This record gives sequence, C-alpha cells and structure tokens, in this order.
Amino acid sequence: MTAARSDAAGTGEGGVVGAGSRRRWWIAVILFGAVVSGFIDRISVAVLFSNHDFNAAMGTNGNPAMLGALMTAFLVPYGASAFFLSVFGDVFGPRRGLTAIAGVWGVLMLLMGSAGSYALMLTYRVLLGITEGPQFSFILKTVRVWFPAKEHGRANAIWLTGSPIGSAVGFPMMIALVAALGWRASFYALGLVNLLIVLPLIMAFVRDRPEGAVAAAARPQGSFWADCGLFLRNWQFWLLTNYDCAVVMYLWGLNSWLPSYLGTARHFNLQALGIFSSLPFVLTFLGEIASGVLADRVRRSILCLVGLLGAGVFMLCGAVVANPYEAAVLIALSSGCWGLTVPAVFAILLQMVPQSVAASATGVFNGIANTVGSLAPLAMGILIGATGRFDAGLFLLVGASLVGSVALVPLLRRY
Repeated sequence: MTAARSDAAGTGEGGVVGAGSRRRWWIAVILFGAVVSGFIDRISVAVLFSNHDFNAAMGTNGNPAMLGALMTAFLVPYGASAFFLSVFGDVFGPRRGLTAIAGVWGVLMLLMGSAGSYALMLTYRVLLGITEGPQFSFILKTVRVWFPAKEHGRANAIWLTGSPIGSAVGFPMMIALVAALGWRASFYALGLVNLLIVLPLIMAFVRDRPEGAVAAAARPQGSFWADCGLFLRNWQFWLLTNYDCAVVMYLWGLNSWLPSYLGTARHFNLQALGIFSSLPFVLTFLGEIASGVLADRVRRSILCLVGLLGAGVFMLCGAVVANPYEAAVLIALSSGCWGLTVPAVFAILLQMVPQSVAASATGVFNGIANTVGSLAPLAMGILIGATGRFDAGLFLLVGASLVGSVALVPLLRRY
C-alpha cells in the first residue's frame, strides 16, 4: 500500500501532470467519446430482441435464453479479456491498446451487420467482448498518470458517464435506425463511427503521459510482480471486487432486458419505449456527475453504499408497482442511485493500487466483476422463460444489489 499512498500526493511514478495543465481534461473528454461508442456497440443487440426481422434472420424465434445468450456471449469473454489482457496497458502503454481496440471494434460491427446466422452473430459478439475487455483498464491507467489523486473522482466521472450516455443515446438511436433502415444498417453505422471518428481522435490526442513528465524508470520483472502482490494480497481489494460484481450484474441485467421489459411487460408503444428506455440512463448520468463531484469531497465508500442499496430498493418498488409509468420512473430512480457508485468505486480502486500496476489491477477487478455480471442477462432470460414473468428477472438484480451492499460495509471506515 505504500506505493499507492505515495502516488496520492500527486507526484505519481510517471509524473502526474500539474494542476495548471488543461490538456488532461480534453483527454478525459476523448476517453468519454470512446466509452460512448463502445457502450453503444455493446448494447446494440439488446434493442433487437423484439425485432421480427432480426429474430427471423438469426433463427431465434424470440427465445429469451438464446437472446440473453447474445449478451452473455459478449460479457464472458469481456471479463476474461479484462483479466488477462489488461497487463498490456502497463507493459506497452494504454494509448497503443486503445488505438488497436477501437479499430477492431469498427470492423466487428461491420461484420455483425453482414451476419447471416445466429452462430456467426454469437461469434462476433465473443470477439467484440475480447476486444473491449481491457478498455476500462487502459483508461484508468491514463487517468492515474494524468490526474492527481484529488481529481480522480471528477476525472472518472467524465469518462464513466459515457456508459449512461451511450445507453441513453444508443437505445433510441438504434430503435430509429432499425425502423428507418433495418437492423443491418444500424450495425454498419456503428462500425463507421468507430473507424472514422473514435479511432482518429484517440490517435491524435491521447498520450501515455503528460508532455515534459519524466517516464518511470524501467522496473525489474520481480518489482512488477511485487507490486501486483500489493493488491492481490489485500483483503480490501477483494471486498471491493465483490461489491463491483453486484454493480456490474445490475448494469448488464438492466441494459439487456429493459427495452423488452418496458415493451412486453409494461406495454409501452415504440415511441414511448424510446423515451422511457433512455430515462434510466439520463438519471444514471446525473448520478455519476454527482458522484464525481462528491467523491473528491466526502467519503467515497458511503457514496457506494447509498448508491447500490438505493438502486436495489427502487428496483424492487418498480417491479411490484402496478402502474407502468410509475414503474418506469422508479426504475429510472434506481438507475440514478446506481450512478452514484461508479466514479466513487473506481476512485477507491485507484487509492488501493500502485500506479505501476494500475491497468493490471483494474483488469483483475473489472474482469472478475464482468465475468460474474455476464451471468445476469442469461440468468434473467432463464428466469423470465421459466416463470413467464419479467419481474422475476428484476428480483435477481434486487438481490444482487443487497448482497453487494453488505460486502462494502467493512470498507466504510477506511475509504
């Protein structure tokens, strides 16, 4: 923990940029754009779960387990890739990693648009998961070098809001594209955004460290693994990881099934669905902004506890209330509470780990959480199919939120 504490002073192993430099905030904005694009890629298939042409082309016939598996097929390799490939951000630098994966995303989205079978679509989803897995690790490594510890909450809030913005924009955008041009054209459009906008911006603006900063001295291999041991032997790191498993289960469960839940169980029409499928992610965005500001001023663990516990309580209320509009608003409030957790939990993570292994630690943290979280879409699909009730799937998210909140309690006094 000594190395992590020394970095908190704002010096860092690679020379954290001075507080007067403005470029670091522009880099955070570019990273935000990359997260928006990547997140739309991830959730794009969820909009198609109730699309007749897509189901006919894939041969799924609306089977909930097969459709849920398309999300799980992304998330399982996403978690494994985050776990095993994030180390390259520490070895080769995060800029190279972000450049490579943005290019591959674009190609894969074009291939998805041309997929002629369920097996091919499943394969492309697996490859997308492998490619996107290290993204957050590379970004956290960049934040650790460019921002002093007192700004980690706000810096993380900027790029992390790309997730709710991606969902808020992505769901109605995909609905509109599919309605106007068909489901294949929607994938082609996403591929071109990656190749023509995201990739050039990363190449032009993102750097591994501030100009004029002294690069970290080469560290012997033994020192690298010794630094890894600092977080791998830290019981607090594993409690935080358990907490994040619940956070990610909520994220992917809601992203996978919200459009179908609102359309099928709550009987919203297509136009209303576009509005109410975005509302939870608008409130998530506001929650993350609030968390980013508060996480640099108050105890971060309290934000995490209040956020996840509140998400579970509001989700439970949304599942049992009879009025569909009340249910949609309660689920949106649940998502807003969830937004409080994300910048704060990543700021806590950066407190725990040395800068030299920030990408590797984030990979372990994010990889395990996403591997566990990847089970949520499939598990919800199985529960929905077995019971014929969408609220059975929502109850899974309620339980995960409550269990994750309990795991955080021992960290309240320290972080």
